[in-house]
Amino acid sequence: MLMAALSALDAFSIDAMIPALEQISFDLRIAVENQRQWIITALFLGFSVGVLFYGFVADRVGRRLPIIAGICIFLLGTLACIAADSLTTLLIGRSLQGLGAAGPYVLSMTLVRDQFSGRDMAQMLSLIMMVFIGVPMIAPFVGQGVMMLAGWRAIFAVLAVYAVVLLIWFSNRQPETLADENRKPLTFAIIGRSIVEVLSNSQSSRYLLAMAAVFSAFMVYLTTAQQVFQNMYSLGHWFPLVFATLASIFGIGSYLNSRWVLRLGSARLIHWALLALVVVASGYLLAGTFTVELLPLPVHLFFIATIMFSMALLFGNMMSMAMEPMGHIAGSASSVINSLSTLIAIVFASLFGAQLQDNASPVAAAFLIMGIIAIALNWPNLHGEQIDETD
Repeated sequence: MLMAALSALDAFSIDAMIPALEQISFDLRIAVENQRQWIITALFLGFSVGVLFYGFVADRVGRRLPIIAGICIFLLGTLACIAADSLTTLLIGRSLQGLGAAGPYVLSMTLVRDQFSGRDMAQMLSLIMMVFIGVPMIAPFVGQGVMMLAGWRAIFAVLAVYAVVLLIWFSNRQPETLADENRKPLTFAIIGRSIVEVLSNSQSSRYLLAMAAVFSAFMVYLTTAQQVFQNMYSLGHWFPLVFATLASIFGIGSYLNSRWVLRLGSARLIHWALLALVVVASGYLLAGTFTVELLPLPVHLFFIATIMFSMALLFGNMMSMAMEPMGHIAGSASSVINSLSTLIAIVFASLFGAQLQDNASPVAAAFLIMGIIAIALNWPNLHGEQIDETD
């Protein structure tokens, strides 16, 4: 439960804020409506920087100190958000939140690997995945409820309390799991070699870029969801329920993926999921050319539901394919792949998100374009190209 709570810190910080974006925009006098999306992407920016370094640092100094430092950085960012009187201050606080939350997220998985193996490890990871599926379903309700009672700054106060509880819980209950004899030196040269090795491997670099492509499109959906559902479709207080229902489809897809991947393989599942994204995005854009108004809400919900199901098939399988040639440097490679794919995704998500006006066509365009790119990157493995670690 402690590992699940640690890994959920960043997801809770993202999803709980989505219902409050409009009120934050009003209170901080954000003139350009699409700039409210930066409140979400700023956290991803801090996260992408942090996730690169925590794994390397933890191999040198142990697991406890980086996690404690990460929670403290998160708390510092949360306090900055509570006191924010401008968008700039809020974005700095959100970036610090992401930088801090990266540590508990990355190293909770490391702690599980340190302490468990075989079926016990699978049980722990399954619990963490259950929390990840549950957080997007619960967090928007928490955010909207707290905002209605005490305003949007109170959401950050709740996050601060959550972080303090984690800090006390972790400090008192989790011993160090890295023995002194297993600690490794930390230099920029070591980090540089890991980055070069990932980028120079054909399979790992292709799936890193494919992950960046699909995650950028998913980030466009995530950062624009409040504007689309609450402002364009006028769902109001029904938004958290709709958001949670769509998130539950991700959970169904994750379960089915665990059954299908053994029979069909990762590359084939990735291909079919990407084709589904491209087809529904093309249909959405084509339908939009015949009307100047918003497409009916059921059409948009079907589009997003297909996205959520497809994403459940993509995230884990793409990461698995990217990591396959990197078994000898699994920890550092995971940090590099997660960090670089997120940084690239932020750039493209910001470009697509800035195009949002009076309909959700930029969201569909993101999935169409990025889906086609990802299909091309997955193509060599779909047709049986075997790439080993020396490629």
